[in-house]
Amino acid sequence: MPRLHLIEYQEDLRLCEDETGLLVGPTDQRLHLAGLYATNLRGGRYYAKAARDADLRPGRLVRLIPEPDNPHDPSALAVHPEQGPGPVGYVNKAKARSWSKLLAEGVRLRAISLRGTGPGKPCNAVAVLAADPKVIDHLLSPRPIGLPAPVFLRSH
Repeated sequence: MPRLHLIEYQEDLRLCEDETGLLVGPTDQRLHLAGLYATNLRGGRYYAKAARDADLRPGRLVRLIPEPDNPHDPSALAVHPEQGPGPVGYVNKAKARSWSKLLAEGVRLRAISLRGTGPGKPCNAVAVLAADPKVIDHLLSPRPIGLPAPVFLRSH
């Protein structure tokens, strides 16, 4: 299991290193090597109504739906809420290719919202994290007692 846990940060979920308490950004190269895949969704303005109607609060499950018949991109990967219609956005093209390949190879990915809002609220941005289901469960579990407190670095 990765030595990380998800913690609440402002209104989002962020990855926090167990040993240091430092936050790990979604573009950190180590995530991909650990089988963790994070991205901000694309196309939000086109899917604003679906996102507003969905429960995309941080930690909620979302579904990754490959769209091989998509006329714009055969590797398109739509993100739908666990319940209700979608999509609420798409994984960007480069990441969609690699994530779709993993899914086609039979890799089990569970995806959750890292950033989003609850039903009936405007949703300006959605970010998701995907990984093996057991890894997602681990990341969502409480950080063990005795670990360094999360470090929230502030820019001046």
